[in-house]
Amino acid sequence: MNRRIFTAALSALLLTGVSAFAQSSSWTIDKNHSQVDFQIRHMGVSNVRGAISGVTGTVVWDEKDPTKSSVEATIDATTVSTNNDARDKHLKSPDFFDVAKNRR
Repeated sequence: MNRRIFTAALSALLLTGVSAFAQSSSWTIDKNHSQVDFQIRHMGVSNVRGAISGVTGTVVWDEKDPTKSSVEATIDATTVSTNNDARDKHLKSPDFFDVAKNRR
């Protein structure tokens, strides 16, 4: 996937998951309202779209010095969905995410 598109999508995801009314410079990502969407070119003829939910983490924003800001996020690969059970099972296998081995 194009790195700029991924970065933009992740940034949008993280910023929409924070509370707009918080007075603090630290926010928790709302896993009930956040997900990672992706699109991958398949064999040069079609696009496969999918999503991974279960995003958790923290956004710390430093207004005075944005270079000191940070994002820490964890994405639960067990929730990957491409609307194709066989493909989702393969993505969760040791060939890709290996969710059985990489669970927290």
